[in-house]
Amino acid sequence: MIAYYIITTVFAIVNLFSIIVSVNNKKINYYFILLMLIMAISNAGYLAVGLSETVQEAVLATKVAYLGGCFTSPLMILLICSICKYDFGKWFRIGIHAYCFIVYCLILTIGYNDLYYTEYHLESLWDSTILVNQYGIGHSMFYLILYGAIIVQMAMLIHSTVKKRSVSRKNLFLLFGLEAVNVSSFLVGRLINADFEVMPALYVFNGWFFLLIHHRLRHYNIEESVAEVLQKKQNNGYIMFDEDLNYVGCNKMAESVFPQLEKCYIDYPIKGISELEEVIKDYPKDNKEYITTFTLDERHFECRFNRRTYNDKLYGYMLELVEDTHKWMHINYLSDNNTELEKTVREQNAELIKKQDAIEKMFVQTVTALSEAVDAKDRYTSGHSKRVADYARMLAKRMGLSAEQQEEIYRAGLLHDIGKIRIPVEIINKAGKLTDEEYNIIKIHPVTGYNILRGIAGNDLIAIAAKYHHERYDGKGYPNGLAGETIPLVARILAVADTYDAMTSNRSYRKALPQDVVRSEIEKGRGTQFDPDIADIMLRVIDEDKQYTMRQGEESTRKILTVDDEPINSKILAHIMKDEPMYQLDAVDSGEAALERLSKEVYDLVMLDVNMHGMSGLETLRQIRERYSVPVVIMTADKDLDTSSGFAALGCDDYITKPFLPLLIKEVVHNMTERTEL
Repeated sequence: MIAYYIITTVFAIVNLFSIIVSVNNKKINYYFILLMLIMAISNAGYLAVGLSETVQEAVLATKVAYLGGCFTSPLMILLICSICKYDFGKWFRIGIHAYCFIVYCLILTIGYNDLYYTEYHLESLWDSTILVNQYGIGHSMFYLILYGAIIVQMAMLIHSTVKKRSVSRKNLFLLFGLEAVNVSSFLVGRLINADFEVMPALYVFNGWFFLLIHHRLRHYNIEESVAEVLQKKQNNGYIMFDEDLNYVGCNKMAESVFPQLEKCYIDYPIKGISELEEVIKDYPKDNKEYITTFTLDERHFECRFNRRTYNDKLYGYMLELVEDTHKWMHINYLSDNNTELEKTVREQNAELIKKQDAIEKMFVQTVTALSEAVDAKDRYTSGHSKRVADYARMLAKRMGLSAEQQEEIYRAGLLHDIGKIRIPVEIINKAGKLTDEEYNIIKIHPVTGYNILRGIAGNDLIAIAAKYHHERYDGKGYPNGLAGETIPLVARILAVADTYDAMTSNRSYRKALPQDVVRSEIEKGRGTQFDPDIADIMLRVIDEDKQYTMRQGEESTRKILTVDDEPINSKILAHIMKDEPMYQLDAVDSGEAALERLSKEVYDLVMLDVNMHGMSGLETLRQIRERYSVPVVIMTADKDLDTSSGFAALGCDDYITKPFLPLLIKEVVHNMTERTEL
């Protein structure tokens, strides 16, 4: 037995020195050294027990031997955490060590009380001495270290095998094997002879395993591998600094760029190299990475400053010099040659934007023209589409929709009734109640509008709005009987705006309804005819409109000023418009009189003769345009086509040739007074 203890102690010491020698100025996991050291001391303790001649000597040696029993298991846990990349925090490590220290303190009380050993005496085992004992209550805490550590170690190894791809499987199998050998050997040793100490041999065996694992881990040590690569890599320059930006060292490439580095003192700031001093001066220390450039003797370099940390603690900085002269020259070449190209691209982009704006303007004008075509079928509801569009945009804004969505909804409002083009005028303008057949014809217009509009590229929303703006929230609308939020949002908004304008507009058979009646109808339709949330917004708008400004005016009369030095012509115009009660015609016989009248009253249209005595019609037009924005229609007997472009250049909106065609007069007057401003 003494030979057994001596051999295991010698091997444990050899293992300790082997792992110390293998460090070779490189990083090592210090848990390996601690484990080797404790196992060597423990084996020496077992040897001392075997050589003891008195109980006191055996007790003291046993306390030394117990170092391995108390501290190898928790250190093994921390070693596995390190290898398998578990980080339970410093309090976990402190807790493990504290518990083991408490248990060891109980062991140190052997000989003074019966907390750990209640009784003990010496016996012989072959040629050695053993300390036979009876365990006290404190020994149960030691079992927690022994068996608890085994459970935790196995759990981490199993979890790493299943979940962690970044851990070497060979190392995991070595650790599994080590655990299996330790457990089985301990159990077999106890079964064969409870007094035979198998631990010294296990410590030696563990040491061999640790040496093998340590040797393998060097292949997976990323930091060490990177350091070796940087040491050999000479394409880039590397200059190292401490945490105070004092010079620490550099590689050959950095010395070739800055030969003055050979004269720089370690642990002192770099002096005499202006380029580096400037880079260091500008470097913000709180940045993890800082990139800048400099030029030296027509060579261009990119400088990358990086913080160096270990365990989240700053221990220095590394400056990497990357020469990119060829790249820099190439970029400058491209920059010089691309200047003209960039200018051309900017000009083409500006032209493209201009064309897009023109297309957009044309689209808006087309939409407006179509909406006016629909409103023209019923002169009493003139401007209905424009008002619905305005109300719909107002609701969309209060709902928090984007400016783009508001504009789309506005355009959808302008065209929501486009399908009425197909409805006969006599049905649209019928004063009495519609028959079932007439009402069914009216119900066609959403589908007609949808089919007209769905061909507009990129504007499906406008077509959808036209189709579904007569759907009801309770599903009783037309044409498809949609209900609730299955009705598109734009259609739900238009349904409220359309109904509101219908009640607040003048009709051939009635005036606009009182505001309290309108509010009551909107509230009544909330949740049945209308989306309740949108209806609530309209109700708030109504409540805010104390003066009831949101309606078609009680007086829908349009004032027209006719200017002609031949009174008969003004009388002819008045006769033509006598059956149109919404128009009031005032007549003057000269340009001077027209300007005086315009200074006192607001007119919706001026109809101006060209050939007049005194101030000519064209001079009158010029002065009107300098002061007023009222539409002007020229009346002339000249049928020369060149006259049209000439009048337009002077600011004329349209012109009519004499003799007057009554229907043409009415159409021009209506369009000039009811057109929608873009």
